[in-house]
Order: sequence, then structure tokens, then C-alpha cells
Amino acid sequence: MSAARSRFSLLSPERLQRLRRAGKFTVVTVQVLVAVHLFNQNVAEIRPCAGASMYPTLKDEGTLVLHSPLALRLFPIERGNLVTAVSPNDPAHQILKRVIGLPGDTVCVDPSGERKKTDAEWRKTPVGRVKGDVDPAGEWRRTDVEWCTVPPGHVWIAGDNTSNSTDSRDYGPVPIGLLKGKIICRIWPNPGPLNTTFHKVNRA
Repeated sequence: MSAARSRFSLLSPERLQRLRRAGKFTVVTVQVLVAVHLFNQNVAEIRPCAGASMYPTLKDEGTLVLHSPLALRLFPIERGNLVTAVSPNDPAHQILKRVIGLPGDTVCVDPSGERKKTDAEWRKTPVGRVKGDVDPAGEWRRTDVEWCTVPPGHVWIAGDNTSNSTDSRDYGPVPIGLLKGKIICRIWPNPGPLNTTFHKVNRA
């Protein structure tokens, strides 16, 4: 211990001052990084978009959006909101979709009519069917007569690019607990608010 003290005492005052400054800088840097991390996780952060499921609202590459977990806590979820969620298919992955239905809403499972499933596959999905036709090839064709009532504590989400999106049409209503935040606006390109207009259509 005495040898260590003697070596430390041999340092010049200027070097001691530089070491103290370096130590303070390290502490401040760590504090700033922790603060930024907490802000991003709990308040808001800028995120890049990946994938084509929200085209044309959000393009596949080069689009930056403002994502806010705080907005999800402070404001109620509304139809048309763009939200992020933990993927029901892959908990390590997050998805970005539009809220189509709230608890108690009856939504059309596949208004685009683009999805096909065999009757056996359809029976395994978590959403019920009302009626429909099975074609000669044995494929179940989803049509506008297929509806699902969103259960309590869940939402129905979908991508704007219906032909290239894995969403509630595939895995059914999503628990609200899986939602992570709301998309507030586009940062780049064309900074500004995103279109969240949603028109509710009465079931015929």
C-alpha cells in the first residue's frame, strides 16, 4: 500500500489534474448515456423504418419516425393510430402497424380478399369465421363475410400495404400489453404528422 501511495505521489500536479478531469468526463458520459437510454425507452426516440408493410404511408428504407412509449401511456388508443408492438410470431422482433379495431369492434378479417388458407389451417387460427366457400382445390377463401369481434384487452392491427404485411389477419387480435408505443410523426423525409384518418364502415 505504501509503495502504491509513493508511486501515486510521484505524479505531477498537472497529470493528477488531467486524471481527475478524465474521471469526471467518464462519469458524466455514462450519466448522459443512461439518461438518453431511459428517455428513449420511456419518452420518445427517433427510429428507422424497415419493411414494406406500411407502404405508402412509410417507405421501406430511409424513413425516420418519432416513436413515443409515453404517448401510449398518456393518450387512449384510437382507430387509425400507428403503433409498435412485440411480434406475436417472434417476441424478439417489434412490428409497426395501424390499429384497425378496438375491444368490442367487429372487424372484417380480410377486406382485401387476398388471403387463402386451407380449411384445416383456418381452423387453427385464433379468429372465428362466419361462413364462406371452399373452392374445388380445398382452399378457404377469406371474403367480406368473415368477421371477428375483438376481445377485451386486445386490438386488431394491420399494415397499410395489405399485399405485403403479416398482421392480425394472420395471428388474430393482439393483446394491448404487447404494444410498445405510438408513432407521432415522420422525421425524414417530408417531416410532419402522419395520416391517421380512419373511417368506420357499418357492417351490411
